[in-house]
This record gives sequence, structure tokens and C-alpha cells, in this order.
Amino acid sequence: MINTLKLKVIEWMMKTKIYKHVLMKIIPYIRFSLYYTDMTGVKYNALNKAMQPGDILLCIDKKKLTTKLIPGEFSHAAMCVSNDGVWETSEMTHNDYSKTCMFDICKESDRVVILRPGLPLSVINKAIEKCKTYQDVDYDIEFSLGVEALYCSELVYESYANNVLGVDITDFAGLGKPYISPTGLYNAKNVTVIIDSDKL
Repeated sequence: MINTLKLKVIEWMMKTKIYKHVLMKIIPYIRFSLYYTDMTGVKYNALNKAMQPGDILLCIDKKKLTTKLIPGEFSHAAMCVSNDGVWETSEMTHNDYSKTCMFDICKESDRVVILRPGLPLSVINKAIEKCKTYQDVDYDIEFSLGVEALYCSELVYESYANNVLGVDITDFAGLGKPYISPTGLYNAKNVTVIIDSDKL
């Protein structure tokens, strides 16, 4: 009974304007240090060289508030869509769908891991094109499955349709519903770690 009531309160709260304001305009900017992240140029160069279109990027900035709020080893996910140096990665952030580069991800990270799906190239290419179709989608503040709005790891999950990555979607994170965390992507059945900046 108490858990049901708690989940109803959380569900109600996630629909309020105050929650949206705090989630989108305050939390992303709170960092418990004025100093840089631990990423170095050597690590960035190694990561950038290893990255290929279709790869999944997971990262964490250990001094950000979001890291404390998102359970697991990683707090953010993105997807590589090209190696053109202009629009290399796609991600969902408080700014909604963002066209970014590996540099943008590294400059805000202490650790970056690149995962490569063990899938046919045709499936990977289809996922890349699908990822690009979500450009007008807003950030999902309710963390619900579906493509009307997406959060970071859900963007990757939905791009690789029909759960071909083999992600466990029962990672509830206390929300009382299926949730795909960045760490859930890390533990997916059909991905392999290509490079981990912590091991460089």
C-alpha cells in the first residue's frame, strides 16, 4: 500500500510545472566543483579515433548532481551517427535532441566508454538513420517508454528498434515502470566495450 501511494505521488509530481522547471533548468547546471573534469587530450584522441558510426557512448561526470540522481555506473548515453567532425553524436539532454561531437561529450565527462553493437551493418545503419529522425523530439521528463519524448538512453534504445541490443528494461530506478538506464545499455547482451577512458 505504501509503495503504491509513493508511486502515485511520484507520478503526480512528474506532471507538475515545478518538477519540469527543476529538472530542465536547475539540476543540469549543478556541479559540486569549479574545476575541470578528469578527461585529458590523450584520452579524448584515443576515444575519437576508436569511435565508429552506430557506437554507443556512455559517460559520467562524478561531480554533477545528475550523477547522484541517476542510479548506476553511468549517468548519460549518446549515439555516434557519423565521423564527419560536425555532427558526430546525437543525444537527448535538457536542451532536447542535440547534434554534438565527441569533444562535447568528453569535455563534460570524467569517464567515457564506447560500446559497439554486435549486429549486422545493415541493422546499425538503419539505427543511425532512425536516430536522426528524432531531431524534433523533446526530452522525456516523465521517463516513459515511447517515441513521443525521449531521455538519453531511450534515444539509443529506440534507435536500435525491437530491443536488438538485448537491454533489460526492468530497471525500475524507483519509478514503478520500465526504465532504460545508461548502465542498462552497458549491460546489454549484444554490445561489446571497445574502449574505456578509465583504462587509458
